[in-house]
Amino acid sequence: MTVTPETAATVHVDVVINLPLDDGGVLPVRTGIGGIRTQTEGLVVFPRLLGPFEIDDDRWCVTHVGTGRRIPAMFPDQEHATRFANTVGSLADWSEKWPKLALDVRLKVVRMAKEHGGVLDPRIAEQLDRHDAKETRSV
Repeated sequence: MTVTPETAATVHVDVVINLPLDDGGVLPVRTGIGGIRTQTEGLVVFPRLLGPFEIDDDRWCVTHVGTGRRIPAMFPDQEHATRFANTVGSLADWSEKWPKLALDVRLKVVRMAKEHGGVLDPRIAEQLDRHDAKETRSV
């Protein structure tokens, strides 16, 4: 069988890693990764990048191919990340360069990440908690 870009097990994705600096700031560095395809066209999984040449096999990410942006959650392994990516496939057209996700869809995505064993990035977890608290008060 001939392997084509559409049938390869991995796909090249340009991503940005924020490297910590001694002064507390970060240095954004663009690099390429070989993301592992999922059933959802446009979403790939790969281990967390610690730097340009170092990965953390104990934490996995789901990333959008078109933008290089990852869903703001870490998963305990490839299986959890893949299951999540396959589940959220119907929520958007992830094959688009810049999929448009309404607020309710974005909330659903991060809630589903938690349901699939993902640990939300602290900033996103805080925003979700504030949103849910506001919703509770208005009911």
